Amino acid sequence: MGKPGPKKCAACKLGPPDWRYTCQECKNEFIMPAPMGPSEEEARVCPKCKSKNIKRTDIVKSEACPPGG
Repeated sequence: MGKPGPKKCAACKLGPPDWRYTCQECKNEFIMPAPMGPSEEEARVCPKCKSKNIKRTDIVKSEACPPGG
């Protein structure tokens, strides 16, 4: 069996929110889907310079489930 997909909110049918990151090396700001676990987040790199020195700065709320959703 394969890995289960991201859980979706029953009320809004959206998947998990996206996370905004900033690269501490090249200052690139980018958005990625929320990771499935800590090891997935630790493996993330900046898509521009490939640095692992990235910092999560925000959740992109426009794509997230609404409160109570």
